[in-house]
Amino acid sequence: MSKALTKEQIQLKKIRRLKDKNLEQLLLYRFLNHYGYDKGTITAKAIISDIIKLIDNYYLVSTLDDDQHHVNHGQLVYMAVPVDEFPKRGKSIAQTRLKPVVLSFITDADIEHIAHGFDSKSLRKKRLTRWIDETFDQGALLTQLDISMLLGVCDAVVSGYVNEIQNEGKLLPTRGNIHDLSGAITHKREIITLYLDGYLTPEIAMKTKHSKEAVDRYIRDYHRVEILWKHGITNTDQISQMIRLSKKVVMQYVDLLPDKTRKSISKNKNKTLDFSTKSITFKPSGEEEVSSAEEQLTKE
Repeated sequence: MSKALTKEQIQLKKIRRLKDKNLEQLLLYRFLNHYGYDKGTITAKAIISDIIKLIDNYYLVSTLDDDQHHVNHGQLVYMAVPVDEFPKRGKSIAQTRLKPVVLSFITDADIEHIAHGFDSKSLRKKRLTRWIDETFDQGALLTQLDISMLLGVCDAVVSGYVNEIQNEGKLLPTRGNIHDLSGAITHKREIITLYLDGYLTPEIAMKTKHSKEAVDRYIRDYHRVEILWKHGITNTDQISQMIRLSKKVVMQYVDLLPDKTRKSISKNKNKTLDFSTKSITFKPSGEEEVSSAEEQLTKE
């Protein structure tokens, strides 16, 4: 009677079974059982490795913009929205340009993850992060709905995973974050916090994986809210009308104002200003260039 396997040995057997389900093993089986090859397993593996390299160099999936990627074992091609395909009101996904990206659907790291027991939640979060980063590196963006389909869970579960990951300090370049589609303010908070800490636009863009134009837009909008608030205009409906941002977005920027600013209301309460043609602009370096609207406020 054979000795019972330990829990660790059982897990290792599972890992080997999963790892052996690949093209290399299929070819090795064919070499040893169908092709009449009799030079041994080691030599057969060396030949197969060379064949796989030749296949990798021959078969390519060519994405848009001539960005080429191999599709290897465990990978898949998925359609995503390019980073520079910005949303517009009433613009459906059928009217949106798409770009094929290659995702590592299953990796050795995923298989190793089950070595000490199968923790589905942490595995999903790891894969979610990998897919979002891989897509962004190829110049495109995934939505939480995309991730829910890839993971096979509802989008509410994905939203919870994303919030947990971002609360741990990693900003995910999802389409909701980069194109400002979601109600989350994590990306705004990250950008404005870095700006208030003295970082310039190029550094903030690199750290948060946003374009320089997007960073400058967030900073500009933040300052427009800040200026009005400092001069006693604290009605969010009024601010929304004056600077042409939704009330929801205005409230997000108000939440990002320092406590000292939010609690101190100037004597110029209920002052109204027209920001439709005057605004704060920024130089490419990230330094502020104050418009006449702010100069007028400062002098008063």
